[in-house]
Amino acid sequence: MSSVRAFLAIPLPRQLQESIRVIQTELQASIAEARWTRPENLHLTLHFFAKIEQETLEKLKVSVLSVMGCQRSFQVEVKGLGAFPNPHRPRVIWLGLEPRGQLEQLHRATGQCLHQAGLTTDSRPYSPHLTIGRLREDKLDLSKLFRSRQQMTIEPLNVDRLILYESRLRPEGAQHIPLLTVNFDDENTDIHKAT
Repeated sequence: MSSVRAFLAIPLPRQLQESIRVIQTELQASIAEARWTRPENLHLTLHFFAKIEQETLEKLKVSVLSVMGCQRSFQVEVKGLGAFPNPHRPRVIWLGLEPRGQLEQLHRATGQCLHQAGLTTDSRPYSPHLTIGRLREDKLDLSKLFRSRQQMTIEPLNVDRLILYESRLRPEGAQHIPLLTVNFDDENTDIHKAT
């Protein structure tokens, strides 16, 4: 039986993608070694599934659908710049999101739906962020650069829907294919056919 990589995420509107692309371009001068996330691939991950069987994927779709109707849309601010594991040894460059409370609550609620469907999720603490770049080595110290942009505010993100994506790895980068879209405030749900 074939398996797929999949993840549940909040999509970013095109305007926010463009604003982040401008920030990435500005950062390139200081962080030339980074591989930057393509703007169309930017998203806020809630749950990632490394390998999932097709049969389990159908359970996952039903589980995601159960979120509809019990979730209202809300806004968070895209704010601040940081890195994992830390700015002194960065591997992942990210933009922060504030306030985090409703995102953490949404993560828990979707996690409970997934567990009820018999799906396992990552047990690590959830840290909402937007990954904008990656470094192969963690030998750069970017703490001064990140400190100067700690209070940088970009624009709000309207959290009004979830998308279940399939992620296909390609030599030119990952391709994210929407499989299911669940809108929070209404009855419109789109089931996409992966091609």
